Amino acid sequence: MGSELRYRVATNVMENASAARLAMESETRLQCSKSQTESSKVEVKREVKERRKARSGSGMSANERISRVDRCSVAVSSVLLAVLFWANKNFDSRYTDKFLKLQYEYETSRGSYDIGVDDVYIVLTFIVVFCLSRSFLLEFMLKPVARKRFGLTSNKALQRFGEQGWSLVYYTFSWSVGFYLYYYSPYFLNIDHIYQGWPHDRMSGLFKTYYLFQIAAWFHQIIVLNVEERRKDHWQMFAHHIITVALTTGSYYYYFTRIGHVILILMDIVDVMLSSAKMLKYCGFSTLCDVMFVVFLFWWIMLRHVAYNYIVYRSVSIIDGLLDGSRCVAGVVQKRCLTPVVNNTFITLLCGLQVITCIWMYLILKVFVKVITGTGAEDVRSDGEESSTSEETSDDIELMDEKEEDENED
Repeated sequence: MGSELRYRVATNVMENASAARLAMESETRLQCSKSQTESSKVEVKREVKERRKARSGSGMSANERISRVDRCSVAVSSVLLAVLFWANKNFDSRYTDKFLKLQYEYETSRGSYDIGVDDVYIVLTFIVVFCLSRSFLLEFMLKPVARKRFGLTSNKALQRFGEQGWSLVYYTFSWSVGFYLYYYSPYFLNIDHIYQGWPHDRMSGLFKTYYLFQIAAWFHQIIVLNVEERRKDHWQMFAHHIITVALTTGSYYYYFTRIGHVILILMDIVDVMLSSAKMLKYCGFSTLCDVMFVVFLFWWIMLRHVAYNYIVYRSVSIIDGLLDGSRCVAGVVQKRCLTPVVNNTFITLLCGLQVITCIWMYLILKVFVKVITGTGAEDVRSDGEESSTSEETSDDIELMDEKEEDENED
């Protein structure tokens, strides 16, 4: 009995040891499998990253490529402006003054200006100034501040911070000048005066500069939109910019600058609030971002829907009566005259702009739902990259995380 008991005990010990060894071997194989899987995932992500860099042209990510374009823009724009000023100083200024000075000043009324085809030259100069100003501000001021003051490291975050910083600076400046001109205008808070006395063919130097500056800004935004990385709402933005360019240039040509002026200041102040909310988000002030977003949403509705649609409605209802004496008359030379085609074209463009604004309103309301449910404001209107599938979006997030890890290791 004793030997049998010892045999059983020895057998149980051996079985337990064998089971423990098998369990250890199984755990080791599982760990090896996990390690191989993780290594495989890393290799796949790196391969995807390299393929996307190769597609970008020269082994750079999209944001690195944009950064290089901005630096080249600073250099090229600086050279163009330097050559222009040098030529204006050293050669016959008749050929360069058009690029640097307002044209069509009335001889009998100094300081008052008409419009003409030569205004195109100074618009081109303003576009170059915008290219220089935006690129310089992004690369040499805003991105360094984001990196050193707020600790942003990824190229994507730095680029977004720079873009919104530029928007905040530009729209604050343009709205301030626009509202100053509006406050001292005869049509301040009086829609009827927008059309009375049309055509308004006498503009102050400041007003003409402001309007041409706005036209140049929207042409510049079309350039930027097709240079920077595409967003979810690329085509909505493109359509919006085309319509805005058509409205600003068309209103300038037909002397509808007063209605154009009012609409521009309605739009600009809302963009100031939107850029402020995004900047707060990138800087890590999530609560302030949510508060600013709610303020932005309120004024978006009040200005871009209520006030805008009221102005369009009043324009449609009163324009016939106010401009009754401005119809085209056969055999009579008129500086500008109103036809049903011109009138309907402007109204159609104004309505098209409102349609795009309504599409954005839907996307903004989706963000608002996130705010009130505690998720926080994330911009679904223009800050996400365009992707064909959810898998590609997931890859983008993983690759960005991997890039940040690589930077931290360096």
